[in-house]
Amino acid sequence: MKVKLVAGPGPLRMIGAALAALLLVSACTGAPPASTGPRAPSFEAQPPIRLDVTSISVVSRYQESGRAPNVEHLHSVTPETTARAWAAARVVGVGTRGTATLTVLDGSVISENLPKKGGLTGFFGDQQDVRLTARLRARLVVDQPGPRAGDFQQWTADVDASANRTVLESASLNERDAAYGALLQALAREFDTALTAEIQRSMRPALR
Repeated sequence: MKVKLVAGPGPLRMIGAALAALLLVSACTGAPPASTGPRAPSFEAQPPIRLDVTSISVVSRYQESGRAPNVEHLHSVTPETTARAWAAARVVGVGTRGTATLTVLDGSVISENLPKKGGLTGFFGDQQDVRLTARLRARLVVDQPGPRAGDFQQWTADVDASANRTVLESASLNERDAAYGALLQALAREFDTALTAEIQRSMRPALR
């Protein structure tokens, strides 16, 4: 009687197959990619605000506390950076004299813990966890010398914009970042709309 011997896979082939299986499992069960953070608001699609000035600057009088309940210091996109982006994208100096200064007076984002429901509803339900409230209060001032020596003209536009979002208890870190990003986008829209309207109302002589 003849016995036929069948060679099995070699050691290297077996190791390679095991590594391939391990990589496949890791790909299926691995953690989701890390968040890249919220997208900064953009004002590029809006028409420029042409002012009769030669220079435009942004200053901030708001000091971040760096502690709870404030959370803006935890993010690269803040109400203050939103104000700076607005000035860079929307305000254009077309004059031969005069200055425009946008001063940030409040650029806070507050995180407030919300009360939770008790009983079965609270135990099994996905409740609201925190409320995020963003505020951007600022003042735009145009200073311009008059036609005669010693003459001085000034126009001022004030804005106080705010927005809020709530976050569920079950929200992941990425979802919480997304909620913060949506909050800043809403704040940017409110800020842009309100300040543009105020400029049109109170700075008409300085517009070109």
